Amino acid sequence: MPLYDVEYVTPLTPEQQEQLAIAFTDLHSKRFNTPRFFVNVRYTDVNNQVVFRGGLRRKYNRVVIRTRAGSNRTNEAYLDHCKQITTEWERIIGSEGERGLRTVWIMGALTTALEAGIGRPKTGEENQWLKDNMAHFETLAAAGDEDFNELLKEFKGKKSNAI
Repeated sequence: MPLYDVEYVTPLTPEQQEQLAIAFTDLHSKRFNTPRFFVNVRYTDVNNQVVFRGGLRRKYNRVVIRTRAGSNRTNEAYLDHCKQITTEWERIIGSEGERGLRTVWIMGALTTALEAGIGRPKTGEENQWLKDNMAHFETLAAAGDEDFNELLKEFKGKKSNAI
């Protein structure tokens, strides 16, 4: 259940928000082997928020990522992820003046989470967790849960790509 908090001072259109959400979801799910529907992206207009940096009032765009930490998630991997987030921001929003993304923070402090009654796996144990919970996912999907229908499509697509 990673949460990407996008705090922006430059106006973002709904289309830009959607493009960023798709890009961030793609990056996270590929890098950390996380099902797409677990990735949350939230937008907050902080144009009127008071922020001081170094004792001086500042306004800037930032992305704060809350995710799980683990021994298989190195500082180098996190730093590369921050760079990729910045690259996507610049591709979609730009980098000039207030349009630029000033900061990307990764807070690897998500100890555990519960989603639809299912506890998240430890980092590195995602594949086994998917297999262990597949029957429950299928039950939720059959009951009409759109997220789990998407999860099953995603999982089946990955499985067929591996063959």
